[in-house]
Amino acid sequence: MRIQNLNPAFCDYEIFPQVARLGVPTAFTARGCGMETALRPGGEYALFVIGQEENNSARLLTFSDWLQYDKIPVTADADGRLLFTYTFRREQIHTLRLGRQNEAGEWKALADLRVFAAADDLYERTPLRGNTHCHVCTSVDGSEDPFLAAAMYRKAGFDYLAITDHHLIDGSVIAKKAAEDVPTDLALYYGEEVHVPDAYIHAVNVGAMFPGEMGLDRWYHENEAQCRAEVQAIADAAAGLPEGVEPMDYAWRKWIADQIHARGGVAILAHPFWVWDAHNTRDDVFRYFAKEKVYDAAEVLHGQEPGCTDANLQLAFWNDLRAEGIYISPLGVDDAHRRNFNWDYDSSFNEAYTLIFAKDASFAGFAEAVKSGYTAAVEGYEKAPLHVIATYRFTKYAVFLLEQYFPQHDELCFEEGRLMRDAYLGDEEAKALLRRLSGRARRFADRFFGRA
Repeated sequence: MRIQNLNPAFCDYEIFPQVARLGVPTAFTARGCGMETALRPGGEYALFVIGQEENNSARLLTFSDWLQYDKIPVTADADGRLLFTYTFRREQIHTLRLGRQNEAGEWKALADLRVFAAADDLYERTPLRGNTHCHVCTSVDGSEDPFLAAAMYRKAGFDYLAITDHHLIDGSVIAKKAAEDVPTDLALYYGEEVHVPDAYIHAVNVGAMFPGEMGLDRWYHENEAQCRAEVQAIADAAAGLPEGVEPMDYAWRKWIADQIHARGGVAILAHPFWVWDAHNTRDDVFRYFAKEKVYDAAEVLHGQEPGCTDANLQLAFWNDLRAEGIYISPLGVDDAHRRNFNWDYDSSFNEAYTLIFAKDASFAGFAEAVKSGYTAAVEGYEKAPLHVIATYRFTKYAVFLLEQYFPQHDELCFEEGRLMRDAYLGDEEAKALLRRLSGRARRFADRFFGRA
């Protein structure tokens, strides 16, 4: 598992909130956290507000350059806290450089505190880390108990998860049912990897449940004549398809998306450039479905790197589509079939995931975020920097969050994930501790995003 290092400032100073609403006065509290960094009650300090996109000096800032930026004078209160209000005017990452003057009037830097100013649409959403493509022991090629796998994802800092076994929704059903008896703040969604009619199509269904509590794949096999007739009707009605989009291939893929949508689910193009003799999805089909919004999202990252190079093509194609004015929500998934740490082909656990910016962690919140385009795909391999795939705006926010928010968030999730495993295996003390810990990650988020 890739472990992120805490920003050194976390150990010495803190500021809350770290996300502010753009154009609205925000009240902040900052303080030193240790013996060496505690701020002196009654001491005079200042914060210089440096927007990361506003340094036009073409050189590193010297202390004298601070004065060109907004200066917030502040006096530490009796508890050594700095209480101040500021209004940000541009959506970006800001450095609040904490400093004090010596007797000669020279400024000394104490710390650089980071704050992101977000416009209303982004500020009202919470970033959630999750995965919508993985397999467990109920899959033909997976391993591990569904709920134990879910506990491992929570331990790694995940907020939502859809287990998506080949042909079956069962793994996700088992995990959700187990969660009814084990307190957890991990949001679990129904999921399956759909392979109809003859396993050559790979699509992911998240959230759609069919009559009889079954997934789309099983629904098709139990109602094959009806389903084939529906597909044929789509093919017969297809007119004006672009060159390279074959009518029956189009009809099957559209029928899958239509069936998922009819039952409130999210339809995802799975690893479209994965090679099984040829690409899993033709270039022209990918382009047409993205342009016509037949599918809600596409996997541009799917783990199993660096030996699996097709993600390079998916990313390049996604960027080309954007240049053509076509946008489809990018997703990162690990497609893990087991969650061991031998780093073989199947153990791509936590190598790629998706950040969604959602109004809440419910399935409805997840679906709205994905369908509205509020996603960022992230990949990170051992001893390599994290790599974000998104629009420039969402990438800025994601980079800030991966440095400032998720390391602390993940530590809270780690404790919960360990206890989830023990509680599931019958440890009543672990279950009691989970109840006591319930909501800790949410409460930290409330402080970080200024909702406390």
